[in-house]
Amino acid sequence: MTAEIALTPKTVESIYCPPARLDIAFRPSAPARVASTPVAAAGFVLFCVYLLAGFANDWSLRLFGSKAYLSAVTLLLLPLAWLFSGNALRGFHTRTGRCWIAFLMWMLLAAPFSTWRGGSAALLANYVPRAWFCFFYTCSFATSLRRCRQLMYVQIASAAALLLSCAVFGGPGDDPSETRFRIPHSLFYANSNDLALALLLGISSFLFLLAHPRIGPRLFGAAGVLLAAFYAFQTGSRGSMIAASGMFGLVFWVSRGKWKVLALGVAALAVLFAAAIAGVHSTTLHRMSLVLSDPGPSRSETTADLASVASQKQRREVFNTSLRYTLMHPLLGVGPDQFAAAVEQDAARSGQHTPWLGTHNTYTQVSSECGIPALIFYAAVIVFCLQSNFRLYLNTRDRPALRELAALSRCLLAGTCVFAVSAFFFHMAYSADLPMLAGFTVALQRVSGAGQSPRHGLIP
Repeated sequence: MTAEIALTPKTVESIYCPPARLDIAFRPSAPARVASTPVAAAGFVLFCVYLLAGFANDWSLRLFGSKAYLSAVTLLLLPLAWLFSGNALRGFHTRTGRCWIAFLMWMLLAAPFSTWRGGSAALLANYVPRAWFCFFYTCSFATSLRRCRQLMYVQIASAAALLLSCAVFGGPGDDPSETRFRIPHSLFYANSNDLALALLLGISSFLFLLAHPRIGPRLFGAAGVLLAAFYAFQTGSRGSMIAASGMFGLVFWVSRGKWKVLALGVAALAVLFAAAIAGVHSTTLHRMSLVLSDPGPSRSETTADLASVASQKQRREVFNTSLRYTLMHPLLGVGPDQFAAAVEQDAARSGQHTPWLGTHNTYTQVSSECGIPALIFYAAVIVFCLQSNFRLYLNTRDRPALRELAALSRCLLAGTCVFAVSAFFFHMAYSADLPMLAGFTVALQRVSGAGQSPRHGLIP
């Protein structure tokens, strides 16, 4: 008779990750590992340079009066490196990748029927090479755990550069009526809401350092989280405050060391409380408090109150308009990036004039501009990212040999949560944030071997 063996999770782990050689858990075997070619290695370096090129352009423009043009050079070379990397199709064979392709295909289908075809064509010409392709660059170049780790360090470096920009160049700007923190004259962060979102995504990257075995990186990561929270609070972005609360709640819920997460949260609140006492403008504090209430005109005694109330009312009206356009054009929308143009065109027909505003909601931005099918593909990418990172983190958080995988998946889970919640308050459908998060998620899944045969991946 053949003896039967009960295969418990602990037994399976001992089979595939022997205690005497736990280091091999970080070395996936085929097909999880993709052979790296010199072109792929060069492409990875180019991609990392591209991710940091924005700060080089911003700082060069401030210091020398001209851009560094690193992004222009890398944009020319990246498609060639991607095509000849040997891994160009790596992101196509996933449900996330198929939805991402379908989203672009529907945008291209909607463009000829746009309210302003020239504007939609210009948007696509800028969006596809600079943002949309970031998904496939990440999938094709981040082909090992080592490269995923390095890519996360690049994102941490980007977050640190953002904090340096806040410290050196940040402030309320030249307009005395503007009290919200931003980076005046920046190419990317002159808007307070954009800056707040970038800082929250930076916090999700700094979380990776908190899982480091050495104390130095952990202290640096904690300092980055607290400083980013300090600047994000000064922006007065109410949507980002809700997104930050959602990220903290999710990380607290899934983490084993809940007391550590709680301690960091208490430290962040202490920093914000100290900032409120020491230097944050009172109108910023009051503006943040309005997220919990819906003040009427009778409660608005200051100019800042009136501006905040007007902003909330305007957002509701724009949101309702975007829903109306979605119902009027459910299949193809009014054209990529043409919501404001369509509103202005309709207002001009009745002899009125309206401000040139976006939807202030990413989901209705996609549905009203590209149609409901495009929204389904776009939202599916977000859902798949949340689902994949959540499952990967649960499968690795209790396994010391897979600590890096757990840390990476937790960072991506937190970042996707920030984006998903912030998308209800900002219109950012054509930014590079989602393709980066989705591409990194797919790359990490392929590296971990999730969904493959146990003997072929990191996770049985």
